[in-house]
Amino acid sequence: MLTTSYEMLKKAYKGRYAVPAINTQGGTYDIIRAICMAAEELQSPVILAHYVSTGEYSGHDWFYETAKWMAEKVSVPVAIHLDHGDSFERCMEMLHLGFTSIMYDGSNYPVEENARRTEEVAKVCRAFHVPLEAEIGELARLDDQGMQIGSSNIADPEVVKQYLQLCQPDSLAIGIGNAHGFYKGPVDIHVEVLEECRKFTEIPFVLHGCTGMDESLIQRSIQSGVAKINFGTQVRCKYVEYLKQGLAEKKDGGHAWKLSSYAEQCLREDIKEIIRLAGSQGKA
Repeated sequence: MLTTSYEMLKKAYKGRYAVPAINTQGGTYDIIRAICMAAEELQSPVILAHYVSTGEYSGHDWFYETAKWMAEKVSVPVAIHLDHGDSFERCMEMLHLGFTSIMYDGSNYPVEENARRTEEVAKVCRAFHVPLEAEIGELARLDDQGMQIGSSNIADPEVVKQYLQLCQPDSLAIGIGNAHGFYKGPVDIHVEVLEECRKFTEIPFVLHGCTGMDESLIQRSIQSGVAKINFGTQVRCKYVEYLKQGLAEKKDGGHAWKLSSYAEQCLREDIKEIIRLAGSQGKA
């Protein structure tokens, strides 16, 4: 069932588990179906995430309509989420389409400007009863070899405190050394930043860049108040792998839908593992 992310994250924070948020590659039906069916089987809330660049092919409205259709086919709570909205206008576009969860990412701005822009989006989201996620501490990006291609900013808890005095998002992603993409070698994640921030705020935290991160670090982050864990790279790469595998093993039988069905069934098992890692099984 389609819902906002507000209640599910609030409940997750209190229960010390997290809700999986999974990038759907611009509305790819096989991925959306795998996420929702895995969530239904394990009775877990789930978030269907949309990153703007991945919607260039299918269209943002395609993603929303496909996600909404699938969400209404299952009994568990499903939110439709904009990931890393980069402007007020972009966030308003997705809000207008019907998204039930919005993220505005102003982490590349100085703290005061980030807070000002965040609050500008938050005011409109509140009017529509849609929760807003914000970010402080810009995340790095990794290429396919795990090499860093962007800045990594481990947030200063004092700056986080200042930021939260200037704006009021519903959840917050804090840079702790995490990055988008595949990590190469051990990941230097500073969970202590979350633990320090937890001393002065009850806002649910969000952990981005979970692909390849040590599971013990993810679980420690959840105990520090992370109520949403994001996966994208792992899921899209696995999906492509299963398509290749299905073709190699002639699972398609000359029919595209049979290949899609094979890939979806395989991917569904990976989503279940993410749900179990999040601790959200049975929490619908």
